[in-house]
Amino acid sequence: MLRGLVAGNTRPSVGPSARESVASVRSGRVSFAPNARPASPKLETRRLARAIAIASGKGGVGKSNIALNLGIELARSGRRVALFDADLGCANVDVLCGLPVKATLEDVLQGRRRLAEIVMKVPGIRGRGGLGLIPGASGVAELAALNAVQRQGVVEELGALERVVDVLLIDVGAGIGADAIGFASAADTVLLTCTPEPTAMTDAYAAAKAIIARDAAVDLSLVVNMVGCEDEGVAVHKRIDGVARRHLRRPIPLAGIVPFDFSVVAAVKRRRPLSMVASETPAAVAIRRLAAELQSKPGQDEAGGMTEERGLIAGLMRAFRRSGRPGSSQRQSG
Repeated sequence: MLRGLVAGNTRPSVGPSARESVASVRSGRVSFAPNARPASPKLETRRLARAIAIASGKGGVGKSNIALNLGIELARSGRRVALFDADLGCANVDVLCGLPVKATLEDVLQGRRRLAEIVMKVPGIRGRGGLGLIPGASGVAELAALNAVQRQGVVEELGALERVVDVLLIDVGAGIGADAIGFASAADTVLLTCTPEPTAMTDAYAAAKAIIARDAAVDLSLVVNMVGCEDEGVAVHKRIDGVARRHLRRPIPLAGIVPFDFSVVAAVKRRRPLSMVASETPAAVAIRRLAAELQSKPGQDEAGGMTEERGLIAGLMRAFRRSGRPGSSQRQSG
């Protein structure tokens, strides 16, 4: 599934050397030699993966579980999916899969691995689609502090991934830290996850406010998780949407409602994805419905992708230009 990403020679460093050329984010070649002029980009437009960020205002709301099982359902429908665990302080999607991690994104940043070398295939998915996991690690929030050449190298690594998959899911960190808001605002779609708990609702609104402040036109919708009944999920959405309409001058649509399900707890304890061990339970069915809704949304090409001007890398480049210092916003804790 990720053969196109894995192919090629490895290189011992994330960033190119001073006189090395790498493929640009858009097209053509970019030289990093002193005083060199970058080549003019080609005019063709290529299809890129659709980037979907799963965000939350606080931890403990089931965000990573939704991201993982959503990826499995999209892969089962024939999509080539990559799940980037961008919860840089507390990455744990690999634990939910029961996969042994040998290298993480931190190794990529330190120059010990290429991105293609750390992608892990999630087993058990039949059909032409597939799911690859990119494990995150603590300390990667220093991404914003890299110099221009190193940053270009990281962007190029993600750019290679964006061209060989149909959907790129991003499990961003909880809260309103610079890393979480940067990845969320760069995505094509943001699924903001919360539960009926008052603290989760308050923090979800805070996250929505921060994301919308970065990009007022962002495609942001709400997923209400762990509800006791459908009416409770509708009530949670109505409350958050009402506050957003009054104070942010825009609605927050409802993407989906996922019921509380003891099967989720059992799957986590077994370190197996819910959609693989209990695919007909209420929570798994709700996530499958969410996957179908995402695929039915207009605005993508026939494979579900985006044009090059709308891709994740273009969004990250805009986020890099707009972002301040890494400590400019603090991450909320759950």
